[in-house]
Amino acid sequence: MAYRFECPLGSCQFALRSSSSDEVERLVRAHARVSHRGRIDPADIDRGMERVEAA
Repeated sequence: MAYRFECPLGSCQFALRSSSSDEVERLVRAHARVSHRGRIDPADIDRGMERVEAA
């Protein structure tokens, strides 16, 4: 399954493929720690994450 995430902490966005939304959430949290040296609220993860159909 493919997901798209638009980060509320900066002007970054990325797409990734995973069979687990939990794994996507872990990757988003890692992105926030590494790229923005901060944490991201769970509600912001839900708002920024979108499931997309793989083409």
